[in-house]
Amino acid sequence: MRIIFFIITAIFFLSCNTNTANNSQPEDSVVYTTSRIPDVRKTINPTAIKTYSETIKSFETTDEFKVSLFETQKTFKYLIKISYKNLDAEDTLNVPNFGEVPAVDIKKGDKRPSCIVGFLDNNKQFRESKLIYFEDNKIKAHVLKHYGVYVK
Repeated sequence: MRIIFFIITAIFFLSCNTNTANNSQPEDSVVYTTSRIPDVRKTINPTAIKTYSETIKSFETTDEFKVSLFETQKTFKYLIKISYKNLDAEDTLNVPNFGEVPAVDIKKGDKRPSCIVGFLDNNKQFRESKLIYFEDNKIKAHVLKHYGVYVK
């Protein structure tokens, strides 16, 4: 009886240490391990880094939907300024530290008027972060995805 118990226990402990699952990262994740960019900017550019504008014409008026990205004191944080139909709003965009100077971008959205604010990763692939749009006489910002950096 002891021998059977010993064999079962040995098999149990040996099987607990094996991992047959695939430990690779999901296709949508990006892992970089570096921290050479300072968290605080020495100089802040007062002009917009990127601007997206769309003209919306109706029978009564012609309005401009405008979204601009501005640098802040923090290197990986940007100020988003939005204006449409005499309404102004502000939001922020946080960009993960990939070890390079962040590159932000704005793409046209599916709704009208709307745009998608995001950044370029190290492979220059656009990563969407927020959807900015106008609905029910309000300017709205919807977070599409959250990003972070994993450090080994």
